[in-house]
Amino acid sequence: MHKDRALWVLLGALAMVGAAYALRETGGAGWMPGCAFRKLTGLDCPGCGMTRGTYAMLHGRVAEAFAFNPVGMILFPLALIALGIEVIGWVRGKPMPFRLNPGRWGATILAVVLIVFWIVRNLV
Repeated sequence: MHKDRALWVLLGALAMVGAAYALRETGGAGWMPGCAFRKLTGLDCPGCGMTRGTYAMLHGRVAEAFAFNPVGMILFPLALIALGIEVIGWVRGKPMPFRLNPGRWGATILAVVLIVFWIVRNLV
């Protein structure tokens, strides 16, 4: 049972490595479809700039990555760490002793931060 889970994790990790390689080597995010919310409204969504920011981060341009989406560049690595902890627990068949669980208040604060960021980035 655990071997099947480990295989799924390995396949997912390989897919992510392939996507990172494609993003790093294909000359940027120009081939990506872009943000549907921005195309429809002309406004940025809270995630706008994440693809370009990830591309810049993969090339070591940290300041440029933060210019594209500062909140996303902070939250995305935290989300990847939390996901990694959960995946390891899933593969093991039992949760890890340490988890990044923000709880109800943390989720509320996160939602407020994202909404405020969304509004402010469209006003500036």
